[in-house]
Amino acid sequence: MTRRYLKPLPERIIASQRRASDPTQSVWVTANAGSGKTHVLTERVLRLLLSEVKPEQILCLTYTKAAAAEMRGRIGGNLARWAVVEDSELRRTLGDLTGAPPSAAMLSSARTLFARALETPGGLRIQTIHAFCEAVLHRFPQEAGVPFDFTVLEEHERDGMLREAREAVLATGLRGGAHAGAVATLFDMLSDFQIETAIVEALGQQRVLRHVLADPVRARRNLRHLLQVGPGPLREAVLTEIAEGYGPSAADHRAVFELAAPGPDGDEFVDRLARIDPERPDCDLLLAAYLTQTGTARKILLKKPVALLIPDVAQRLLDEAARLERLRLELTRAELVERSEAMLDIVGAIAASYDARKRTRSLLDFDDLIERLDALLRNPRHGDWVRYKLDSGIDHILVDEGQDTNPQQWAVVEALVDEFFAGQGVARRTRTLFAVGDQKQSIFSFQGADPRVFVDLGRKTYFSARSARVEFEALPLRDSFRTLPEVLAAVDRVFARPDLHEAVLEEVAVEHQTARAETGGRVTLWPPLRDVADEADPDAWPTTPPQQQTQGAARRVAERIAREIKGWIDAGRHLGPRGRPVTADDVLILVQVRSVLFHEIIRALVQAGLPTPGADRLAVTTHIGALDLMALGDVLSNPADDLQLAALLRSPLFDISEDELAAVAQPRAAREWLWHALKRSSSAAVRAAQQTLHEWRRRLDFERPFEFYSDVLYREGGLRKLRARFGAEIDDVVAQFLDLALAHEQAPQPSLLGFLAELRSREVTIKRELGEAGGVRVMTVHGAKGLEAPIVILADAASTEEGRDRRAIFMREAPLFIHASSKEAHVGETLQLRDEALAAQRMEYWRKLYVAMTRAEDELYVTGTLTRQGKLEGTWYEAVEQALRPVAESVHDGEGAETALVYPRLADGTADAGAAPAVPAAPAPLRLPELPTHRPRRIVRPSTAFAEADAAHALATPAERLGDPRDPEAARQEGIALHALLQHLLKVPEADWPTVSAKALAVLLPGRPKAHAELARRACSILTRLDLVHLFGPNSRAELPILARGTRHGVPVTIAGRIDRLVVEPDRVLVVDFKSDAAPPATPAGVPEAYLAQLGLYALFAGQLFPGRAVDAAILWTSLESLMILPPGRLRQAVSGFTIG
Repeated sequence: MTRRYLKPLPERIIASQRRASDPTQSVWVTANAGSGKTHVLTERVLRLLLSEVKPEQILCLTYTKAAAAEMRGRIGGNLARWAVVEDSELRRTLGDLTGAPPSAAMLSSARTLFARALETPGGLRIQTIHAFCEAVLHRFPQEAGVPFDFTVLEEHERDGMLREAREAVLATGLRGGAHAGAVATLFDMLSDFQIETAIVEALGQQRVLRHVLADPVRARRNLRHLLQVGPGPLREAVLTEIAEGYGPSAADHRAVFELAAPGPDGDEFVDRLARIDPERPDCDLLLAAYLTQTGTARKILLKKPVALLIPDVAQRLLDEAARLERLRLELTRAELVERSEAMLDIVGAIAASYDARKRTRSLLDFDDLIERLDALLRNPRHGDWVRYKLDSGIDHILVDEGQDTNPQQWAVVEALVDEFFAGQGVARRTRTLFAVGDQKQSIFSFQGADPRVFVDLGRKTYFSARSARVEFEALPLRDSFRTLPEVLAAVDRVFARPDLHEAVLEEVAVEHQTARAETGGRVTLWPPLRDVADEADPDAWPTTPPQQQTQGAARRVAERIAREIKGWIDAGRHLGPRGRPVTADDVLILVQVRSVLFHEIIRALVQAGLPTPGADRLAVTTHIGALDLMALGDVLSNPADDLQLAALLRSPLFDISEDELAAVAQPRAAREWLWHALKRSSSAAVRAAQQTLHEWRRRLDFERPFEFYSDVLYREGGLRKLRARFGAEIDDVVAQFLDLALAHEQAPQPSLLGFLAELRSREVTIKRELGEAGGVRVMTVHGAKGLEAPIVILADAASTEEGRDRRAIFMREAPLFIHASSKEAHVGETLQLRDEALAAQRMEYWRKLYVAMTRAEDELYVTGTLTRQGKLEGTWYEAVEQALRPVAESVHDGEGAETALVYPRLADGTADAGAAPAVPAAPAPLRLPELPTHRPRRIVRPSTAFAEADAAHALATPAERLGDPRDPEAARQEGIALHALLQHLLKVPEADWPTVSAKALAVLLPGRPKAHAELARRACSILTRLDLVHLFGPNSRAELPILARGTRHGVPVTIAGRIDRLVVEPDRVLVVDFKSDAAPPATPAGVPEAYLAQLGLYALFAGQLFPGRAVDAAILWTSLESLMILPPGRLRQAVSGFTIG
């Protein structure tokens, strides 16, 4: 049973939805989670169309492509239904939609809307703002100053180009070229990791960064003015003053040491003082001796008895500490200035290099689209004309997810709607703006979103419309169609806390009501689990495995969650008021970040046998399955790599046990490769692995990466083995891995080593859509935005943002650019920027809690992990517990420990109603028709078209085996070798053919050296014959695999094979098969039936692939070096028993 809604819906809900969808007025909607904003958005578009607004006059801007597709689907579905539904049903539907009986004209119009929408060029304009900007820029490229043929960079392409620009700028600087001073400053003050992350952070804030880079000189001047420092270098001057101004003398040092002997490795002041040369003091040693880690003077330098004996020396030491404290602050200030200026130089150089690379390739990124259109619309020369052209076609603008739209995107929307509420645009015709969002759900600040912009712009637009006397309404939608009332009540209680209420930017109390007919709902808190220390003696190395290994909190929480879910499913526990048992599809597990806990949860679910689609985002190039495939390439390219080979043998591809690996690895002869040691193993599994690896390596020189890995994964069963270990998520990893392999083959010189090097230089991530995926879903709160589930578990509610998002770059449009990666790197004048950033981060932390809680439909569970010294203060868990404990029931185990906190109290009755309703009456037995009899589908190969498949002789036909006086195996191997030469020799210069042939045949035919010369001669001759050269030209393809379903004498079969050569001409297709018969027939009449069937099937395939072109089939007799065209009639007769498709 699905969710049930109040019937009839309360009038307040109906009235609010109709006012929001009223096409005659502008509306600014703030919609609580689950309040049906997509439904309202859809209804507004439908009512606009019903009010005779042309489809091309409506512009609907969504946040994601998926949202745009969903909107188009909903609207298209409604219009299609209206076109065919009965009059009475259509009249009722339109009446419910508009609140008034439809006129005959409206009924007639509704019938034709679907056709009108289809006939509109480009269809309904429901698109992301980036897609809209791209379309407008393509329409006005000259005015916008963009290439007329520009293309848009995808995110991974942008990241790759930025990485190339970054590496180029840093490398040039390190070699003493441009920006050498800035590069030297950064590497002197920061680690490689700090430099890289700071650059990525700065480049990720493009909107503000562009303002800063527009005037970097002013940005430097503003920074120095803020810190009240003069021009020129600062750090060296301060360091010089620290060293040269050292007060205590050598005699003072000796006086101290006479009374307090220093220790060589101690950390006391006297110990540190002994490391200082008073004649040539080292700055770092001085600061470490006299100051604390926070940069303040040590309160105690000398112990009191010593200080009393040498009071003058003690005072000079205290004076020196005070001096160094003051200079340490000056040094921090100087380093902040020089580090920030150097980082600004480097970031500016990288941005300039990146922009230059884009210009040379006519590329724009997503930020460019917004910036260029915003600049175009505000251009004093062209802006008015462009807006006029757009205004003539856009009368109604709808904006979805307004809280996630960043300020520059809103600027574009503002430029479009300016005329809606001012000037002649008001008088000409009805024009409306509809925006819907919820500032409580604004959690995408890393993409530039600011919920205050949504709130402030709503007020500004309201007053602009009112001043122009245009109908405009600010409308809240409070009723949830998603969540049961007790869960909503819990949300209201949590966000009644003042700091949380402030974070969600609500002017009134956070209040939710439900539109669901069911009662109940439940929130359960499971106490967080804490990490415990291992009981181990650090001085005693263990010699035996521990009896019981201490598990981390993340694993214990993950296993508890998996155990609870499995218990619900196994026990058939009923899901709230729905009257059905819980299933894995009902559960959504949310985390704040993809930490260790995230992966432990997926691991625990898999181990518990619970279905799960895996992670919502997969890093392909660092996924362990991809690393196994890359290790395979490493080992086959370099068998001497013992470490990679050992890792490969332990991977799912071979699954060699640790004991088996240890037995073959040790002991072995000095300098003996593990590769060679495999041959001597007594383990059958190890020997089988060695034979497989040897066979794969033998093929490596003749297969490109895509072909090689495809064979390993599919033909050799590699994917099946990986899936057994890693679950269903490996399917997406492998698909992306093969896509990368196929893309690499477009490179000038594709190779396995090149492919592996390219993979290791990239960071490829798959974003998986798990909205409709089956099983227990595990994802971040960001990924779950817009999703819902009957049961939601907040798995890391005891964690905070502290220390997770270490900001290093602080910018203002003023312009101002500051680099400071820690509180200690700031000075008083810049701490305000850090505090503002932390406050904004904290507010978004609480908004993420709102989003997480409101994903739940029926039940919400809250738990988490704590470090050994971790505290609950300031966490989600604490906020929920504080709000609910006074009205919740505590559940204890037999020892009195609290195991759960359940809201509402079980005694209230509501929780019972929401948790376990009475079992409904058993439904009538479901009777289905019997399944049809299974008909096995055989695999048929064209070379054995009317016989069973013979995998061991896939390249040989019965005719070849019977008509050839040579040893069948020898003939087969020679045929394979000749095929390989004909396929690959054309890839190298003709002058190198003899050398390449000799090396290849030594690998392909190691046991038949006498045949090498003749095979090489024959291959070179065939490739250079004038009557055959067209077979190997640019219009030909070698070794083309084919796969199709069909029938053989009415029996279903799968036809699989490989065409040796396919030549495609404008009006003709030629299919060629190579035959190595020792005594080929003189005429087509003597060609065996098996050959005719094989070529006939190839011709059938070609005819379907290239309709409208003549298809010929031929045999290239390699022994005669001649081509024989086969009669089409005989080919058709040979395959008359086959159908394809």
